[in-house]
Amino acid sequence: MMVRRAGEADASGINDVYNPFILNSPATFETEPISQSERIAWLARLGADGRHPVFVAETENRLLGFANAAPFDQRPAYGTSVKTSVFVDPAHAGRGVGRALYAALFEALGAVDLHRAYGLIVAPNPASAALHEAFQFRHVSTLNEVGRKFGRYHDVMWFEKRF
Repeated sequence: MMVRRAGEADASGINDVYNPFILNSPATFETEPISQSERIAWLARLGADGRHPVFVAETENRLLGFANAAPFDQRPAYGTSVKTSVFVDPAHAGRGVGRALYAALFEALGAVDLHRAYGLIVAPNPASAALHEAFQFRHVSTLNEVGRKFGRYHDVMWFEKRF
């Protein structure tokens, strides 16, 4: 497995991993699949400032997952905080892909002026909670029934990492 920074050519592979979560899981509160052009724009937007990297893991030219940092909020005072995400193709879950992606992401984030990272996890998700805790995140809050998807309400756990 190789982990590297994502580029425009990875847009369809990222969508191949992410869009099934949109369609079949409450793990993301997106409700419509992301198009190729939307993903390319997302990659360009995040990569433009160097503070919000995207990494992919691949083997034999197959994308296994991705991790990224995104702005916590667009207002300038939040500039030293990011939201992080990691998604792994379920066929490769439990094999260290998420851990390798987060290791690369946090190494890159260690080189920028960052104060906090936040992971938002739809509950329950013990595997994701354990991954975040392995990277020194701590559970700081749970928003009860904050999102509705597939006809039911879902809680979101907030995890915080200090830099």
